[in-house]
Amino acid sequence: MKLLDKINDPADLKALSGGEVGLLAGELREVILQTVARCGGHLGSNLGAVELTLALLRSFDLPRDRIVWDVGHQTYACKLLTGRQKQFENLRQFNGCCGFPVRGESEFDCYSAGHAGVAISAALGMCSAMTGSDAPNKVIAVVGDGAIGSGVALEGLNQVRERGKNLIIVLNDNKMAISPNVGAISRCLNRVMLSYRYRSIKNCAKALIRLLPKSNKIYHAVSRLEDGAKNLLLPGGPFQELGIRYIGPINGHDLQALERTFKAVQRDDRPVIIHVVTEKGRGYAPALAAPERFHGVGKFDLATGKPLTVSPPGFSAAFGNAVCNLAAEESSLTAVVAAMTGGVGLEKFAQKYPDRFYDAGMAESHAVSFSSGLAASGRKVICAIYATFMQRSLDNIFHDVCLMRLPVIFALDRAGLVEDGPTHHGIYDLGFLLGLPNLCIMQPACEAEVEPMLKLALQLDQPSAIRYPRGSSNAAKRSDIPACTEISYGKSALWRDGKDLAIYASGAEAVRAMEIADILARKNQLDVKVVNVRFLKPFDRSALQNDLQNMDVFTLEDHVAATGLGAVAAQAAAEIAAPKRLYTLGLPADGVVGFGAVNLLRQTLALDNDGIAGTIAAAVGSHR
Repeated sequence: MKLLDKINDPADLKALSGGEVGLLAGELREVILQTVARCGGHLGSNLGAVELTLALLRSFDLPRDRIVWDVGHQTYACKLLTGRQKQFENLRQFNGCCGFPVRGESEFDCYSAGHAGVAISAALGMCSAMTGSDAPNKVIAVVGDGAIGSGVALEGLNQVRERGKNLIIVLNDNKMAISPNVGAISRCLNRVMLSYRYRSIKNCAKALIRLLPKSNKIYHAVSRLEDGAKNLLLPGGPFQELGIRYIGPINGHDLQALERTFKAVQRDDRPVIIHVVTEKGRGYAPALAAPERFHGVGKFDLATGKPLTVSPPGFSAAFGNAVCNLAAEESSLTAVVAAMTGGVGLEKFAQKYPDRFYDAGMAESHAVSFSSGLAASGRKVICAIYATFMQRSLDNIFHDVCLMRLPVIFALDRAGLVEDGPTHHGIYDLGFLLGLPNLCIMQPACEAEVEPMLKLALQLDQPSAIRYPRGSSNAAKRSDIPACTEISYGKSALWRDGKDLAIYASGAEAVRAMEIADILARKNQLDVKVVNVRFLKPFDRSALQNDLQNMDVFTLEDHVAATGLGAVAAQAAAEIAAPKRLYTLGLPADGVVGFGAVNLLRQTLALDNDGIAGTIAAAVGSHR
């Protein structure tokens, strides 16, 4: 029987010996590897956080003490150790175990987190809620994968001195290499400063100093001397200046050192940051060799690390190639990303044009404002960020780009449903983008439309956004989709003519509309017109209004219909006395769409091909 089989909650961990905990770490890595190879998921960061998770759960009293994970994709070991082993077998699968912490999934998930940077602020709120209580609860914010550089994290750090009495920040640093001499000094100083003898001597000295004249001045001078000695030798100066006691760097795979540190700081009477150095992908050679590729992976062969299926080049690849092509023609073309170079397909551009490429880190608001500064200085700027993360930059887009009408091009990848679930679905951003002044919004229906849209955006003297989903459009499988070499500003494209009804579809849903039209022709003998919308703003109002004179129109989108294409079309239809009806098909505004395979999510919402065809046929048949 494996040790992991005996663990149902953190209390079971505390009965294990040090040797058994080391064996358990190996078992955890094996389960994580096998599960991610079968289901896909975030691999590298989870392999690196195994010992850290074990030490946290053994050292603190969960759920009385609380752990807020930032970022949430480093919690696989925590899930396995808190009663979710059976669920974990279906990691990220429909009705399985979520790949992120979720309130409601377990009492040990005190905070849901998918976006980075929020843990310190959330933990401070929890600490503040404890004020006045006799309960000595600790709140631990585990910050990893570069999230400490997020603007929200820095704002939280700024308030720690006032609100963080019960706060422990664990900085899970899986990128920094610590040289042997710095590591040796830090181990020595930390052991001394955390030892019982050191703390006893320090407390006695503090009591003696208080008896002396001008004791406050003397005590503060000694404290500054202690902090100064450590700041001189270790990288914790900025934290010390913020009123946060700095401890580290500590080897994040040394269980004894981690547990000794965590138990010692529980007696501290001020906020503490513990700098832990871990190895992303630890225990799996392919992940160690390519940490960026194994950050988030699909199903793969465990023996070789190679993906089990090779997807055709999709929108991200088309975007990356297009930017490289256009950069060869436009010398001022510059690209900005927010810690997602590979995810948005810009590795080739970064290598080919390093002087025109900027990674702003995990700080989307900063990336947008940085882009606005580049544009205000004459650069042609493309700012590429996932649609779900761009939601964090609303004011920056409005205030720093749209108000000044700066020609920044926002490339919004992962627009639409994705496997990772509610925190990562790109289905809400149009709700604020459509209301912004001076902003053009486009959606390519297939990979071939990406470069023409980028070309048009570069010619516009205004900001623009180009939204596209993850993966491929499957347009290459159809021979009846018109070729696209040029795009006219604000105009839709007729992809298929018909007389019974029309489907107005945005983005890759236009390809789905062609497939639905085939189903309706075959099953219901309906002659369906398909219009590729292309522009959500400015919207081709006249085309829609003309069609509503002759046939029912259905809008189709991979977004919340109430705030996307459906809303735009409804406004256009309301301007005329149309004899025919407008129906909107899209994601619901109420309720939260879960995680799992996108095709299964669509089926549950009746937004797969057969479900949509059935809805359209029923609507048309009800008043024919």
